[in-house]
Amino acid sequence: MKNIFVDTGPFQALNDKNDQYRVRAINVFNKFQNHALNYHTTDYILDEVYTGLLIKSGYQAALHFEKFFSKANYNLVHITPELFSRTKEAFRRFNKDKKWSFTDCTSYVVMKELKIKTAFTFDNNFEQMGFEILT
Repeated sequence: MKNIFVDTGPFQALNDKNDQYRVRAINVFNKFQNHALNYHTTDYILDEVYTGLLIKSGYQAALHFEKFFSKANYNLVHITPELFSRTKEAFRRFNKDKKWSFTDCTSYVVMKELKIKTAFTFDNNFEQMGFEILT
């Protein structure tokens, strides 16, 4: 089974009817729905999704995401103190010439740790990180 890391954008797009990437997210999701894939994400990504949906789309959208995520089969990685420390190192190392968010750096560290090579994302930072983008 191929491992896929899911970033904030697809979760938001699948749960916000007005999201600019909604059609793209649905198309990619449907395209790979019957493939043998293991999906992974982090608690930091969920934080961004819940907050983004609450601010942009309201309380009901955030609650809808909670139901959506609880029914889905994702490996949820919690950022441990060790992963947090490695994220700080990555943030310092890579942001001398880039603008990767701290959450993107946690994603980088987790993907490297789990040897995940592909991300479902709309963020070009993942290509800069050397990962393949699910399209």
